[in-house]
Amino acid sequence: MRTLPIILGLALVASALAAPPGRAAPAGAYSVAVTQICAGSLLFDHSHAEGTRADALAIAADIRASTARRLERVTALPVPVGLEDLTSRWIDSQRRLASLFATNWVRIYDAIDAARTQAQRAALPERLEKLVHAPDALKLAAGRLELRLHVPDCTGGG
Repeated sequence: MRTLPIILGLALVASALAAPPGRAAPAGAYSVAVTQICAGSLLFDHSHAEGTRADALAIAADIRASTARRLERVTALPVPVGLEDLTSRWIDSQRRLASLFATNWVRIYDAIDAARTQAQRAALPERLEKLVHAPDALKLAAGRLELRLHVPDCTGGG
């Protein structure tokens, strides 16, 4: 029966959200509530035209805004006692990742757009590989925090 896990998850979310002010929710309820917000996140929420630098900038802005909206909902949740520092570090990692994804989206556009000569085009794959993998160390660090908190990536780029 597929509805039972959904009902149990919703009950945990409700109990997390119903924690009295000044009193944190249990870690499991917090994890479920964050998962409800972040699971299945997309890097950006809206469709965009592609092909111009203005389009790349609009996508970058959407990447930042999409993550910010989800994290605003996450930060409204009561944080379990003892997990405040870990949660703060995870949220910070998500913001930094979103910013890096957004910045690199524009950098990738710029690198492709600037490759005009044969030599520039030949160097492009190496340049793009560096840009695509630039977030790897931060993604790894965020992933360790996600495992400790039992929460998913909230950027959509994980």
